Amino acid sequence: MSVTVTLSRANGVTGTQRVNLGLPLADGIAPTTPIGVRVGGAVVATYSRSLATYPSGNTRSFQVQFDAPPTALSADLELGTTAPALTPAAVDSLLQDEPLGTAMVRTPRVWATLPASWLVTSTVAGRLVTNASLTTMPLNAWRLRCDHVGFGSSAFAPLMGTAGSWLYDRGTALYRGYVVTGGTGPLQSAYRETDLYRQRLLASSTTPPSTDLKYNYTQNLALHYLLTGDDRFREAAETIANRTTVSGYTGAISPSFWTERHAGFGLLANVYAARVSDDQAASFRTRADTILTNLVAIQNTPLSLSSAPAAKMLDATYRCFAHTPQAHDLSEYVNLDGAPATLVCSPWMSAIVAEGLEAWADDAPAPRRTLALEAIVRLGRRLVNPDNRNVSGGRPHYLLGIDGANAPDAWDEHWGEVAYVGAMAWHYSGRTDTTLRTNTMHYVTGFAADGVIGQLRSFNWQCRAAIATPYYLQ
Repeated sequence: MSVTVTLSRANGVTGTQRVNLGLPLADGIAPTTPIGVRVGGAVVATYSRSLATYPSGNTRSFQVQFDAPPTALSADLELGTTAPALTPAAVDSLLQDEPLGTAMVRTPRVWATLPASWLVTSTVAGRLVTNASLTTMPLNAWRLRCDHVGFGSSAFAPLMGTAGSWLYDRGTALYRGYVVTGGTGPLQSAYRETDLYRQRLLASSTTPPSTDLKYNYTQNLALHYLLTGDDRFREAAETIANRTTVSGYTGAISPSFWTERHAGFGLLANVYAARVSDDQAASFRTRADTILTNLVAIQNTPLSLSSAPAAKMLDATYRCFAHTPQAHDLSEYVNLDGAPATLVCSPWMSAIVAEGLEAWADDAPAPRRTLALEAIVRLGRRLVNPDNRNVSGGRPHYLLGIDGANAPDAWDEHWGEVAYVGAMAWHYSGRTDTTLRTNTMHYVTGFAADGVIGQLRSFNWQCRAAIATPYYLQ
């Protein structure tokens, strides 16, 4: 098995240079597998090590280093080939300072990019398909609308002083852009911004606010580690995961403040930290298990729907993660389309939970895996049900009233997240439920026809998780 990596030097870099990259892999390759690198057809001295493992014990990613002469534009990485040993260099010693707006980040002197086909097969950033494979509407809407270059570092730099520009884990959105394109541009933006994020969150940062849990993510840090082998990002993922303990929700429906964003990012933080941790994986996994248990308990709470509109009297196979309007933010439960509900859920924030449930399931034993995937199916059925459509325009509601009125959404910025959850539900229910697929396609075609990504924060939420939608529907 081999893959060709493309090499491009940063401006002003000359001479023979040490190249460093992470080589992510699908489950199936032992961590003791040798790797040899060919430059110009000849095997060169190579360093490699396994960075993390799947529950099977196989490696998730190898760190690879080799020296490339000035004329080298590519190199072939060959699994199973023995090469002369190379003494490793600390990753930071291979980086140089680069300005990013008013900040300074450390970036490679030589950028090494892998093909999108290799990256999506590895599932390093989840279940994705290459942009090149998205050639017809409506599924190619994610290729057309998620502009990872236009919304990359050049767009972020002038806004980095505002907290909102950091929301929804930009690093992960950008790394997924790299995965689906194999492009140097998205990789460079992801690298810069994840490095700056690590710097800020490990300090007493006000932008983004390090004390506010909705700005604390490990997913981008774990992806950076798996794609570079830089131990500093593994350690940062562990530090930040230790901030994201079980939030205000406890498995019971209550007015205590929490949203699907808190639950979902808390779950993702612990799952991804567990994947890369060298000494705390069991602790993070235990915490993730608790979050999963609480979420399923909320979904299983019996609901009294006797006074609900007929369209909302759905059985227990249709369930989101109910909370009171006060638990979410009462100020957002406005402009209602009927009598107020006592319980609501957030259709677009639910995408974060769905992603966390799937990531948790990927590392779980079979019976528990089934529990999480069934939760995704129940969630998707609820969100794509026709009652989650504005009377005007058919877009999903900003808040879905479970037993009463919805808060209609005045914007076309949330079609994709509901499409994503519905697509996952259709896929994990066995890919035979025609009603579920039909309901899901309403939101897919809505995103293709009317979806708007008009600002940086909108890009962050719409192109982070929902970019996976085509995988489940192809």
